[in-house]
Amino acid sequence: MCVRSYYRRILIMILVAAVIYTCGETYRYITDAIPDKINIKADSDEMYELNIPAAASVVSADSSVSVINNNLCVKTNEKGKYRVDVKLFGIFNFKSIDINVIENMRVIPCGYPVGIYLETDGVMVIGTGEVVGMNGNVSNPAENKVNSGDYITSLNGISVNSKSQLSFLINKYGNSEIILGLKRNGKNTNVKIKPVETGIMEYKAGIWVRDDTQGIGTLTFITENDKFGALGHGISDIDTGELLASDKGILYEADVWGIKKGENGRPGGLCGVIQYEENSILGEIDANTNQGIFGSINKKIYDSIDMEGVDICLKQNVKKGRAKIRCYVENKFKDYDIEILNVDRNSLDGNKGLVIQVTDPELLRITNGIVQGMSGSPILQDNKIVGAVTHVFINDPTKGYGIFIEDMLAADM
Repeated sequence: MCVRSYYRRILIMILVAAVIYTCGETYRYITDAIPDKINIKADSDEMYELNIPAAASVVSADSSVSVINNNLCVKTNEKGKYRVDVKLFGIFNFKSIDINVIENMRVIPCGYPVGIYLETDGVMVIGTGEVVGMNGNVSNPAENKVNSGDYITSLNGISVNSKSQLSFLINKYGNSEIILGLKRNGKNTNVKIKPVETGIMEYKAGIWVRDDTQGIGTLTFITENDKFGALGHGISDIDTGELLASDKGILYEADVWGIKKGENGRPGGLCGVIQYEENSILGEIDANTNQGIFGSINKKIYDSIDMEGVDICLKQNVKKGRAKIRCYVENKFKDYDIEILNVDRNSLDGNKGLVIQVTDPELLRITNGIVQGMSGSPILQDNKIVGAVTHVFINDPTKGYGIFIEDMLAADM
Protein backbone atom coordinates (compact mmCIF):
# COMPACT_ATOMS: atom_id res chain seq x y z
CA MET A 1 0.00 0.00 0.00
CA CYS A 2 2.80 2.38 0.84
CA VAL A 3 4.45 1.85 -2.56
CA ARG A 4 1.12 2.33 -4.38
CA SER A 5 0.42 5.46 -2.36
CA TYR A 6 3.87 6.78 -3.20
CA TYR A 7 3.42 6.25 -6.92
CA ARG A 8 -0.10 7.69 -6.76
CA ARG A 9 1.29 10.88 -5.24
CA ILE A 10 3.98 11.06 -7.92
CA LEU A 11 1.36 10.71 -10.67
CA ILE A 12 -0.84 13.37 -9.05
CA MET A 13 2.12 15.75 -8.82
CA ILE A 14 2.99 15.12 -12.47
CA LEU A 15 -0.63 15.73 -13.46
CA VAL A 16 -0.82 18.96 -11.44
CA ALA A 17 2.49 20.14 -12.94
CA ALA A 18 1.19 19.37 -16.44
CA VAL A 19 -2.01 21.32 -15.81
CA ILE A 20 -0.07 24.28 -14.38
CA TYR A 21 2.32 24.21 -17.35
CA THR A 22 -0.56 24.03 -19.84
CA CYS A 23 -2.36 26.91 -18.16
CA GLY A 24 0.85 28.92 -18.03
CA GLU A 25 1.62 28.35 -21.70
CA THR A 26 -1.97 29.15 -22.65
CA TYR A 27 -1.80 32.34 -20.60
CA ARG A 28 1.49 33.34 -22.21
CA TYR A 29 0.25 32.58 -25.72
CA ILE A 30 -3.02 34.47 -25.31
CA THR A 31 -1.29 37.42 -23.68
CA ASP A 32 1.44 37.69 -26.32
CA ALA A 33 -0.33 36.53 -29.47
CA ILE A 34 -3.77 38.11 -29.11
CA PRO A 35 -3.81 41.91 -29.22
CA ASP A 36 -5.67 44.08 -26.73
CA LYS A 37 -7.32 45.98 -29.58
CA ILE A 38 -7.88 45.39 -33.29
CA ASN A 39 -9.29 47.31 -36.25
CA ILE A 40 -11.89 45.78 -38.56
CA LYS A 41 -13.46 47.45 -41.57
CA ALA A 42 -17.16 48.19 -41.34
CA ASP A 43 -19.60 45.97 -43.20
CA SER A 44 -17.02 43.75 -44.86
CA ASP A 45 -16.63 40.01 -45.18
CA GLU A 46 -13.07 40.08 -43.86
CA MET A 47 -12.36 37.74 -40.97
CA TYR A 48 -9.94 38.42 -38.16
CA GLU A 49 -8.17 35.13 -37.42
CA LEU A 50 -7.27 34.93 -33.75
CA ASN A 51 -5.61 31.49 -33.83
CA ILE A 52 -6.24 30.94 -30.16
CA PRO A 53 -5.50 27.59 -28.44
CA ALA A 54 -8.18 24.92 -28.11
CA ALA A 55 -8.59 25.61 -24.39
CA ALA A 56 -9.88 29.12 -25.13
CA SER A 57 -13.00 30.45 -26.81
CA VAL A 58 -14.27 33.83 -27.94
CA VAL A 59 -17.62 35.19 -26.80
CA SER A 60 -19.38 38.27 -28.15
CA ALA A 61 -22.28 39.97 -26.41
CA ASP A 62 -23.08 42.15 -29.43
CA SER A 63 -24.86 40.85 -32.52
CA SER A 64 -22.81 43.20 -34.71
CA VAL A 65 -19.75 41.08 -34.03
CA SER A 66 -20.00 37.49 -35.25
CA VAL A 67 -17.76 34.74 -33.91
CA ILE A 68 -17.17 31.91 -36.38
CA ASN A 69 -14.81 29.16 -35.24
CA ASN A 70 -13.25 31.67 -32.81
CA ASN A 71 -12.62 34.14 -35.62
CA LEU A 72 -14.21 37.59 -35.73
CA CYS A 73 -16.35 39.22 -38.39
CA VAL A 74 -18.16 42.57 -38.12
CA LYS A 75 -21.55 42.97 -39.74
CA THR A 76 -22.29 46.67 -39.42
CA ASN A 77 -21.74 49.77 -41.51
CA GLU A 78 -21.54 51.96 -38.41
CA LYS A 79 -18.18 53.02 -37.04
CA GLY A 80 -17.83 52.33 -33.35
CA LYS A 81 -16.17 50.35 -30.60
CA TYR A 82 -17.08 46.85 -29.47
CA ARG A 83 -15.63 44.28 -27.09
CA VAL A 84 -15.34 40.50 -27.10
CA ASP A 85 -14.13 38.24 -24.31
CA VAL A 86 -11.66 35.38 -24.49
CA LYS A 87 -12.69 32.65 -22.04
CA LEU A 88 -10.49 29.84 -20.78
CA PHE A 89 -12.18 26.41 -20.76
CA GLY A 90 -15.41 28.26 -21.53
CA ILE A 91 -15.62 29.50 -17.93
CA PHE A 92 -13.00 32.03 -16.95
CA ASN A 93 -13.07 35.49 -18.54
CA PHE A 94 -9.41 35.54 -19.42
CA LYS A 95 -8.93 38.57 -21.67
CA SER A 96 -11.00 41.26 -23.37
CA ILE A 97 -10.36 42.54 -26.89
CA ASP A 98 -11.46 46.02 -27.93
CA ILE A 99 -12.69 46.10 -31.53
CA ASN A 100 -12.51 49.38 -33.39
CA VAL A 101 -14.77 49.40 -36.45
CA ILE A 102 -13.34 51.79 -39.04
CA GLU A 103 -14.42 52.92 -42.48
CA ASN A 104 -12.70 51.57 -45.55
CA MET A 105 -10.21 54.36 -46.19
CA ARG A 106 -8.52 54.93 -49.51
CA VAL A 107 -5.22 56.77 -49.79
CA ILE A 108 -2.83 57.64 -52.59
CA PRO A 109 0.47 55.75 -52.12
CA CYS A 110 3.25 58.12 -53.17
CA GLY A 111 6.91 57.13 -52.83
CA TYR A 112 7.84 60.73 -53.64
CA PRO A 113 11.10 62.20 -52.23
CA VAL A 114 10.52 65.37 -50.19
CA GLY A 115 12.58 67.87 -48.26
CA ILE A 116 11.68 68.01 -44.57
CA TYR A 117 12.29 71.10 -42.46
CA LEU A 118 11.26 70.57 -38.84
CA GLU A 119 11.07 73.47 -36.42
CA THR A 120 11.79 72.45 -32.83
CA ASP A 121 10.04 73.95 -29.81
CA GLY A 122 13.00 75.93 -28.50
CA VAL A 123 16.56 74.63 -28.90
CA MET A 124 17.47 71.08 -27.93
CA VAL A 125 20.23 70.42 -25.40
CA ILE A 126 22.64 67.71 -26.55
CA GLY A 127 25.06 68.01 -23.64
CA THR A 128 27.00 70.23 -21.25
CA GLY A 129 30.72 70.94 -21.05
CA GLU A 130 33.50 72.80 -19.33
CA VAL A 131 34.18 76.48 -19.92
CA VAL A 132 37.50 78.29 -19.43
CA GLY A 133 37.02 81.75 -17.93
CA MET A 134 39.11 84.87 -18.50
CA ASN A 135 40.94 84.14 -15.25
CA GLY A 136 41.90 80.66 -16.49
CA ASN A 137 39.56 78.82 -14.13
CA VAL A 138 37.68 75.86 -15.56
CA SER A 139 34.02 75.27 -14.59
CA ASN A 140 30.86 73.57 -15.83
CA PRO A 141 28.06 76.03 -14.97
CA ALA A 142 25.21 73.92 -16.45
CA GLU A 143 26.26 70.54 -14.99
CA ASN A 144 23.43 68.78 -13.11
CA LYS A 145 21.09 71.65 -14.00
CA VAL A 146 20.48 71.10 -17.70
CA ASN A 147 20.12 67.59 -19.12
CA SER A 148 20.61 66.09 -22.56
CA GLY A 149 17.20 66.06 -24.26
CA ASP A 150 15.93 69.20 -22.53
CA TYR A 151 14.57 72.05 -24.66
CA ILE A 152 15.51 75.61 -23.77
CA THR A 153 12.39 77.64 -24.48
CA SER A 154 13.20 80.93 -22.76
CA LEU A 155 15.91 83.00 -21.06
CA ASN A 156 14.84 85.49 -18.41
CA GLY A 157 11.30 85.16 -19.76
CA ILE A 158 12.29 85.88 -23.38
CA SER A 159 11.26 83.14 -25.84
CA VAL A 160 14.18 81.29 -27.42
CA ASN A 161 13.82 80.00 -30.98
CA SER A 162 17.38 79.45 -32.25
CA LYS A 163 21.00 78.83 -31.24
CA SER A 164 22.06 82.29 -32.40
CA GLN A 165 19.35 83.94 -30.33
CA LEU A 166 20.32 81.93 -27.25
CA SER A 167 23.96 82.93 -27.66
CA PHE A 168 22.96 86.59 -28.05
CA LEU A 169 20.83 86.54 -24.89
CA ILE A 170 23.55 84.82 -22.83
CA ASN A 171 26.03 87.51 -23.85
CA LYS A 172 23.50 90.23 -23.06
CA TYR A 173 22.46 89.00 -19.60
CA GLY A 174 25.46 86.82 -18.69
CA ASN A 175 27.03 89.29 -16.25
CA SER A 176 24.55 88.01 -13.64
CA GLU A 177 22.60 84.85 -12.95
CA ILE A 178 20.15 83.93 -15.70
CA ILE A 179 16.94 81.92 -15.59
CA LEU A 180 16.47 79.29 -18.31
CA GLY A 181 12.98 78.03 -19.09
CA LEU A 182 13.15 74.33 -19.95
CA LYS A 183 10.78 71.74 -21.32
CA ARG A 184 11.77 68.40 -19.80
CA ASN A 185 9.81 65.20 -20.46
CA GLY A 186 6.84 67.28 -21.55
CA LYS A 187 6.84 69.46 -18.43
CA ASN A 188 8.01 73.05 -17.99
CA THR A 189 10.60 73.97 -15.38
CA ASN A 190 13.09 76.78 -14.63
CA VAL A 191 16.75 76.60 -13.63
CA LYS A 192 19.23 79.28 -12.59
CA ILE A 193 22.72 79.37 -14.12
CA LYS A 194 25.62 81.79 -13.73
CA PRO A 195 27.43 82.06 -17.09
CA VAL A 196 31.21 82.29 -17.23
CA GLU A 197 32.91 85.38 -18.62
CA THR A 198 35.24 84.12 -21.36
CA GLY A 199 36.10 87.44 -22.98
CA ILE A 200 35.20 91.10 -22.95
CA MET A 201 31.39 91.21 -22.97
CA GLU A 202 31.41 87.52 -23.88
CA TYR A 203 29.78 84.85 -21.73
CA LYS A 204 29.20 81.10 -22.05
CA ALA A 205 26.91 78.73 -20.15
CA GLY A 206 28.64 75.48 -21.18
CA ILE A 207 25.61 74.11 -23.03
CA TRP A 208 25.72 72.36 -26.40
CA VAL A 209 22.47 72.88 -28.33
CA ARG A 210 20.87 72.15 -31.69
CA ASP A 211 17.87 73.85 -33.24
CA ASP A 212 15.87 73.17 -36.43
CA THR A 213 16.60 70.02 -38.42
CA GLN A 214 16.20 69.14 -42.07
CA GLY A 215 16.69 66.20 -44.42
CA ILE A 216 15.29 64.18 -47.31
CA GLY A 217 12.68 61.47 -46.82
CA THR A 218 9.81 59.84 -48.69
CA LEU A 219 6.15 60.81 -48.76
CA THR A 220 4.12 57.68 -47.95
CA PHE A 221 0.49 58.61 -48.64
CA ILE A 222 -2.02 61.37 -49.23
CA THR A 223 -5.59 61.08 -47.97
CA GLU A 224 -8.75 62.21 -49.74
CA ASN A 225 -8.86 65.34 -47.54
CA ASP A 226 -5.29 66.39 -48.47
CA LYS A 227 -3.54 65.09 -45.37
CA PHE A 228 -0.20 63.32 -45.67
CA GLY A 229 1.95 60.83 -43.81
CA ALA A 230 5.67 60.31 -44.40
CA LEU A 231 8.77 58.43 -43.18
CA GLY A 232 7.01 55.75 -41.10
CA HIS A 233 9.13 56.73 -38.10
CA GLY A 234 9.74 59.90 -36.14
CA ILE A 235 12.59 62.35 -36.55
CA SER A 236 14.98 61.95 -33.62
CA ASP A 237 18.08 63.83 -32.56
CA ILE A 238 21.21 62.20 -33.97
CA ASP A 239 23.10 62.52 -30.68
CA THR A 240 20.48 61.83 -28.00
CA GLY A 241 18.18 59.51 -29.94
CA GLU A 242 15.21 61.42 -28.48
CA LEU A 243 12.18 62.23 -30.62
CA LEU A 244 12.42 65.91 -31.54
CA ALA A 245 9.72 67.95 -29.83
CA SER A 246 8.02 69.70 -32.71
CA ASP A 247 4.52 70.35 -33.95
CA LYS A 248 5.40 72.50 -36.93
CA GLY A 249 7.52 72.37 -40.03
CA ILE A 250 7.47 72.64 -43.80
CA LEU A 251 7.50 70.06 -46.59
CA TYR A 252 9.54 71.12 -49.63
CA GLU A 253 10.35 69.73 -53.05
CA ALA A 254 13.65 67.85 -53.15
CA ASP A 255 15.99 67.38 -56.08
CA VAL A 256 17.61 63.93 -55.86
CA TRP A 257 20.67 64.05 -58.10
CA GLY A 258 22.33 60.75 -57.15
CA ILE A 259 22.27 57.57 -55.07
CA LYS A 260 24.97 56.16 -52.83
CA LYS A 261 24.58 52.39 -52.93
CA GLY A 262 24.27 50.51 -49.67
CA GLU A 263 26.93 48.04 -48.56
CA ASN A 264 27.15 45.55 -45.72
CA GLY A 265 27.84 47.58 -42.59
CA ARG A 266 27.49 50.90 -44.44
CA PRO A 267 23.99 52.12 -45.39
CA GLY A 268 23.63 54.03 -48.63
CA GLY A 269 21.51 57.09 -49.17
CA LEU A 270 19.70 59.41 -51.54
CA CYS A 271 21.90 62.36 -52.52
CA GLY A 272 20.05 65.58 -53.16
CA VAL A 273 19.18 69.11 -52.16
CA ILE A 274 16.06 70.66 -50.67
CA GLN A 275 14.43 73.42 -52.72
CA TYR A 276 13.80 76.08 -50.05
CA GLU A 277 12.06 78.57 -52.37
CA GLU A 278 8.54 79.59 -51.45
CA ASN A 279 7.13 78.19 -54.68
CA SER A 280 8.63 74.80 -53.76
CA ILE A 281 6.57 74.37 -50.59
CA LEU A 282 4.46 71.19 -50.74
CA GLY A 283 2.78 71.31 -47.36
CA GLU A 284 2.92 71.99 -43.63
CA ILE A 285 4.06 69.54 -40.95
CA ASP A 286 1.96 69.56 -37.79
CA ALA A 287 3.10 66.39 -35.99
CA ASN A 288 6.34 64.47 -35.46
CA THR A 289 5.46 61.09 -33.95
CA ASN A 290 7.07 57.69 -33.51
CA GLN A 291 4.97 56.50 -36.47
CA GLY A 292 6.02 59.26 -38.87
CA ILE A 293 5.47 62.92 -39.67
CA PHE A 294 2.03 64.18 -40.60
CA GLY A 295 0.40 67.34 -41.87
CA SER A 296 -1.48 69.02 -44.69
CA ILE A 297 -0.47 68.88 -48.33
CA ASN A 298 -1.14 71.58 -50.90
CA LYS A 299 -2.49 71.11 -54.41
CA LYS A 300 0.95 71.60 -55.97
CA ILE A 301 1.89 67.99 -55.17
CA TYR A 302 -0.70 66.73 -57.67
CA ASP A 303 1.33 68.31 -60.49
CA SER A 304 4.04 65.72 -59.74
CA ILE A 305 1.89 62.78 -58.64
CA ASP A 306 -0.79 61.40 -60.95
CA MET A 307 -1.87 58.25 -59.16
CA GLU A 308 -5.11 56.66 -58.04
CA GLY A 309 -6.10 55.88 -54.49
CA VAL A 310 -6.03 52.32 -53.14
CA ASP A 311 -7.64 50.58 -50.18
CA ILE A 312 -5.69 50.16 -46.97
CA CYS A 313 -4.78 46.63 -45.90
CA LEU A 314 -5.26 45.88 -42.20
CA LYS A 315 -2.72 43.87 -40.22
CA GLN A 316 -4.72 40.67 -40.22
CA ASN A 317 -4.73 40.54 -44.01
CA VAL A 318 -1.03 41.17 -44.58
CA LYS A 319 0.71 37.95 -45.53
CA LYS A 320 4.21 36.72 -46.21
CA GLY A 321 5.21 36.57 -49.83
CA ARG A 322 5.38 38.82 -52.85
CA ALA A 323 4.78 42.55 -52.56
CA LYS A 324 6.09 45.81 -54.00
CA ILE A 325 7.55 49.08 -52.81
CA ARG A 326 6.98 52.33 -54.67
CA CYS A 327 10.12 54.45 -55.10
CA TYR A 328 11.27 57.46 -57.07
CA VAL A 329 14.73 56.70 -58.40
CA GLU A 330 16.40 57.62 -61.67
CA ASN A 331 13.81 60.43 -62.04
CA LYS A 332 10.77 58.18 -62.28
CA PHE A 333 8.15 56.46 -60.15
CA LYS A 334 8.11 52.70 -60.25
CA ASP A 335 6.88 49.75 -58.19
CA TYR A 336 9.71 47.31 -57.44
CA ASP A 337 9.40 43.67 -56.36
CA ILE A 338 10.07 42.73 -52.74
CA GLU A 339 9.36 39.78 -50.47
CA ILE A 340 7.63 40.13 -47.11
CA LEU A 341 9.65 37.75 -44.94
CA ASN A 342 7.92 38.21 -41.60
CA VAL A 343 4.67 39.69 -40.27
CA ASP A 344 4.63 40.50 -36.54
CA ARG A 345 1.20 41.93 -35.76
CA ASN A 346 2.03 42.34 -32.07
CA SER A 347 5.52 43.79 -32.37
CA LEU A 348 6.53 45.84 -29.36
CA ASP A 349 8.39 48.12 -31.76
CA GLY A 350 5.67 49.39 -34.08
CA ASN A 351 8.19 50.51 -36.69
CA LYS A 352 9.36 46.92 -37.17
CA GLY A 353 6.16 44.95 -37.64
CA LEU A 354 7.27 43.87 -41.12
CA VAL A 355 10.53 42.42 -42.39
CA ILE A 356 11.04 42.85 -46.13
CA GLN A 357 13.70 42.01 -48.72
CA VAL A 358 14.26 43.72 -52.06
CA THR A 359 14.26 41.14 -54.88
CA ASP A 360 13.84 43.37 -57.92
CA PRO A 361 17.01 43.15 -60.08
CA GLU A 362 16.61 46.72 -61.34
CA LEU A 363 16.34 48.29 -57.87
CA LEU A 364 19.25 46.16 -56.65
CA ARG A 365 21.30 47.46 -59.56
CA ILE A 366 20.45 51.06 -58.71
CA THR A 367 20.63 51.04 -54.88
CA ASN A 368 21.74 47.56 -53.72
CA GLY A 369 18.48 47.47 -51.77
CA ILE A 370 17.18 49.97 -49.21
CA VAL A 371 19.04 53.23 -48.65
CA GLN A 372 18.58 56.15 -46.28
CA GLY A 373 16.01 58.56 -47.63
CA MET A 374 13.74 55.71 -48.76
CA SER A 375 12.09 55.61 -45.33
CA GLY A 376 8.40 56.09 -46.01
CA SER A 377 8.33 54.26 -49.34
CA PRO A 378 4.87 52.64 -49.47
CA ILE A 379 4.60 48.85 -49.39
CA LEU A 380 1.86 47.41 -51.65
CA GLN A 381 0.35 43.95 -51.75
CA ASP A 382 -2.61 42.81 -53.88
CA ASN A 383 -3.15 46.43 -54.98
CA LYS A 384 -3.59 47.62 -51.39
CA ILE A 385 -1.25 49.69 -49.25
CA VAL A 386 0.20 47.53 -46.49
CA GLY A 387 2.63 49.91 -44.82
CA ALA A 388 5.89 51.78 -45.33
CA VAL A 389 9.62 51.09 -45.23
CA THR A 390 11.22 52.36 -42.00
CA HIS A 391 14.75 50.99 -41.53
CA VAL A 392 17.46 49.13 -43.41
CA PHE A 393 19.42 46.20 -41.99
CA ILE A 394 22.93 47.52 -41.38
CA ASN A 395 24.60 44.26 -42.36
CA ASP A 396 22.31 43.48 -45.31
CA PRO A 397 21.02 46.44 -47.36
CA THR A 398 18.64 44.19 -49.30
CA LYS A 399 16.56 43.76 -46.11
CA GLY A 400 14.70 46.19 -43.93
CA TYR A 401 11.80 46.82 -41.58
CA GLY A 402 8.37 48.28 -42.23
CA ILE A 403 5.44 49.73 -40.31
CA PHE A 404 1.79 48.74 -40.84
CA ILE A 405 -0.28 51.41 -42.60
CA GLU A 406 -3.00 51.23 -39.98
CA ASP A 407 -0.46 52.14 -37.29
CA MET A 408 0.56 55.21 -39.31
CA LEU A 409 -3.06 56.23 -39.84
CA ALA A 410 -3.89 55.68 -36.15
CA ALA A 411 -1.10 58.07 -35.15
CA ASP A 412 -2.62 60.79 -37.32
CA MET A 413 -6.24 60.34 -36.19
